[in-house]
Parts: sequence; C-alpha cells; structure tokens
Amino acid sequence: MKSAAWREAAGDQSADEALRALCAPLFASLARSDQRARAAKYVEGLLVTEGRRSFRNMAACLGDGTALEQRLHHFVSCSTWDWMPVRRALAARAAAAAPLDVWVLRPMLTPKEGDDIAGVHRRYVPDLGAVRNVQYAVGLWAVSGAQCQPVNWQLLRPGAADARTDRPGGPLVPGRSRARTPTECAIEVHLDLLNGPGRRLPSRPVVMAIDGIDVIDAVRRLRAARLPFLIKVGRAVPLGLLTPAPLSGAEDLLLFGCRAGGESGPDEVWLTDLLDARPAELVALAASARTVEESFARVTDPVGARDFTGRTFDGWHRHLTLVSVAHEVRATAQGPSLPRESVLVPGAVERVRLA
Repeated sequence: MKSAAWREAAGDQSADEALRALCAPLFASLARSDQRARAAKYVEGLLVTEGRRSFRNMAACLGDGTALEQRLHHFVSCSTWDWMPVRRALAARAAAAAPLDVWVLRPMLTPKEGDDIAGVHRRYVPDLGAVRNVQYAVGLWAVSGAQCQPVNWQLLRPGAADARTDRPGGPLVPGRSRARTPTECAIEVHLDLLNGPGRRLPSRPVVMAIDGIDVIDAVRRLRAARLPFLIKVGRAVPLGLLTPAPLSGAEDLLLFGCRAGGESGPDEVWLTDLLDARPAELVALAASARTVEESFARVTDPVGARDFTGRTFDGWHRHLTLVSVAHEVRATAQGPSLPRESVLVPGAVERVRLA
C-alpha cells in the first residue's frame, strides 16, 4: 500500500519534481546513470510504502514485483557505491540552506529478531526493561532552528573481529567499521564527516544526548578534536566524576540543568565547555536534542530508519543514507518541526572540573 502523506503535502507533481531536483545533486557521485536512477527509485519506495520498508514491500508498492525487489536488494546490499559522498553532499546542502546552530548526536536502538542481521548483539533496552537482540547506532544531525537533517550514521560493531565473521550465514563486517562502544560510535560519526574530503563543513557545538556513554572519555576525545560540546549527563552526575572549580582555568567546564516548559525541577543535566555562553544560549543548544527527537519520530523513523534486516554493514549504511535523503524530501514537504521550550532552572549553573 502507498503512503501519500508526502505527496499530499506538496501535490503529486511538485512532490515528484522536488524528488528529482533533490536526488540529482545528491547522487552525482554515483558513477553510472542506472545507479543514480536506482537510488532515486529506492528513495521513492521509502517515501510511498506503508509499513516496514523491506525490499519486497517497496517493490510491491512501486509496482514491479520480484524483479525490482532483486534490483533494490543488489543496489543496497551487494553494490560497491560509496555512501559517504552522498552524506557529505547532504550535509553541505543543509549547511547552505540556513546557518547551522549545532550538530546533534542521537542514538538509535533497534530491537531485532535473530542473530544474522548486521550489528545485532545483546543489550539492555530501557523502554522494554529487558536485555534483547538489538542494533545500536548513532546518527549525526545538522540543526538550524526548528529544521534538522540526519547527515551521517555509525553502527556499533559488536565483538572484536577485524574483518568478516567466520560464522556461516552470519553478518558480514567490513574492516572500516571500527566503533565498539557508544562513545566511539558517537565521536567517529562526527569526525568522519567533518574530516572528510570535499567542502569544509562549519564548526559548531556538538550536542551529545546519549545515555550510557563514558562522559570522561567523550570530553577528552572532543577536546582533542577541538570541538565545543554539550553532553547530557542525566539527572545526577556520578560521584567522583566532577569536582568544583575554585578558580577559573582553561580546563573548567559548566554543569547546568534545564527542564521542558511547564515541568517542575530539572529533568536534564548537561556538561559543556562553552564557558562564555549565556544561560539562554546553553539551554537553546540543549533544546536542539528535543527537536531532533521529534523530527526522528515524525519523519525519519516512518521512512524506514530501523527497517533494514540485511547481513551486511555496508548494506545498512547505504540504506540509512537513502533514508536520510527520504527524510529531506518528506521534511521539506511537511515543514519544520516545532521545538519544545526549555527553561533554565534558576541557580543550576556550576563551574566544575574533571576529577
């Protein structure tokens, strides 16, 4: 069945024109015209299919049955096209459309059935209150006001093997996939995009709203990369992590709390090295994480962000790249999300240092 939401928002003709106009520059790095056409067809399938965006469902929706299903599968799971030029083009487009406020790092936890899917491992799922088979990934989002766009992804690589699994039928792991912890996943997904070839992307504060990361490791890695940051650390900071800073120093950090409008007491606590920023600026940056959450739920997840069930890491990356393009098309048609108001809790700012 078809989902007509993105067409209804702009009209059939303008939606098709928007899709063609967007795909042409984003897929310019694909060497062959048939690859570029197949990429656009895959994005269309992500946009118009209802339910899970599997190869079979998209092919059935697009009206070409088994033959198209095989072509879509091969294009994503077996082809050799590089997804990073497409992602960099998407990031450059976002930066050119409006001045970027911040880069946001957001986790994506996807429960899965079976052990033969790329990246699947056992992990505690807070929403379920149990350990399940999951994929753990981190997405990088470019945020400008209420507009946000996913531009890069990294899938956590379970285990310690350096190349492909030796288990017959198991997931295929390319050597370039390195991240083995949530912290590594988050830092890698950001640096891979910013340090890559092509147009230089703007340096903006990095907002890291990821539960369970190693905060000390994240601070050290971000400082080594000379990236300003805000890291969500939860309602309470573990004892021994931070100490008060009696005198001002270059290594100082700020610990501040904020809450959603209408709620009582701080429901978020953040750590930042933006010592000269005003409280209102800090809270606005922190609120961008909520904007991304709403955009993911409203746009990215519905176009298939968590639907890939193939064995290859490369296939997962290509699927998420095309999902990001589909997000851009649908978000353009629907308009920006409305950010929640965040209010600084009075007296919640404290100058601290790593213990």
